[in-house]
Amino acid sequence: MSFRPEESPSRLAAIVASSDDAIVSKDLTGKIMSWNASAERMFGWTAAEAIGQPITIIIPQDRRQEEDFVLSRIRQGLSVDHFETIRQRKDGSFVEISVSISPIHAPDGTVVGASKIARDITEQKRLRQQAEEANRLKDEFLATLSHELRTPLNTVVGYTAMLMKGMMDEPQRARALEVIHRNAQVLTDMVGELLDSSRMVTGKVRLEIQDTDLSQLASEAIESIRPSVIAKRLHLQVRIEPAVQILADPDRLRQILWNLLTNAIKFTPTGGRIEVDVYSKSPSVFFVVRDTGIGVSPEALQHIFKRFWQADNSHMREYGGLGLGLSLSRYLAELHGGTIEATSDGDGRGAEFRVTLPLRLGAAAARAV
Repeated sequence: MSFRPEESPSRLAAIVASSDDAIVSKDLTGKIMSWNASAERMFGWTAAEAIGQPITIIIPQDRRQEEDFVLSRIRQGLSVDHFETIRQRKDGSFVEISVSISPIHAPDGTVVGASKIARDITEQKRLRQQAEEANRLKDEFLATLSHELRTPLNTVVGYTAMLMKGMMDEPQRARALEVIHRNAQVLTDMVGELLDSSRMVTGKVRLEIQDTDLSQLASEAIESIRPSVIAKRLHLQVRIEPAVQILADPDRLRQILWNLLTNAIKFTPTGGRIEVDVYSKSPSVFFVVRDTGIGVSPEALQHIFKRFWQADNSHMREYGGLGLGLSLSRYLAELHGGTIEATSDGDGRGAEFRVTLPLRLGAAAARAV
């Protein structure tokens, strides 16, 4: 589209008025000369209120030196491009902006003021910070994964080398095979967690729903971890209501129970106590694990179900693991139409994890009768 030269001022005014960016002009003393509609939206001052006021009405007190720097460059005929800073709205709140400032020249070429184009970059910076945080977590997770893989792999490689060289007698060989199998199982479980985490992100986890006896599943899970409880000399109290029926994928439900029980063992010191409750209260069933372990700080509670969170916590790092178990457990609980919640009175004061799932309708009706 073409237009005549004499139309350009009106066209320019229309562009300024309709721009999504705040466009402001000021003289060399810093007094505001023009103020478009986007500036009104961004900073809260109307044009009538802003024009004639010093530009410092939108500059926080601790950033006033920026204006001195800008004016010094403008007086030299220099521009300031894409300068990221913070400005203050009329209501006192702050907005992160990227601003470009150019000198305004009189017909004789002298500098008489400056034009400023400001863009709100609050959301852009939030997304950038999210990306940076994701990259940091990825790097820390890879370092954690390398560490967690190295220990069992070194054990497997070391013992198989000794077996191949015939360096062991029969009792030693039996012990070596046991250690190799145990560490191979650790590696298998780790790979399984990684695959499940990947499926979780891509939404490819599928449930095989069927009538499931939660009481039986819980009892089996407890029996599988009982040797670890005994080895650590923990006190275990179990209260399981019989025949608690739900519609669920038993393998995925078993995964949730296993994660919560093994976490309780891992984070409870020798001689501590673990309590497990399974019961129903229509319309829900509950699986609860309480321990007297290291607890969770109020700050950590808001992160505890995030993927890789343990890899980002030096206090938890000493206990090992990839930090995927709880995030997977929450995801699987929610796929079943349930929830999982964590509570703790703080560091050193234990924790409670509560899984809530829908009670199977048939079972609920039977109980009502």
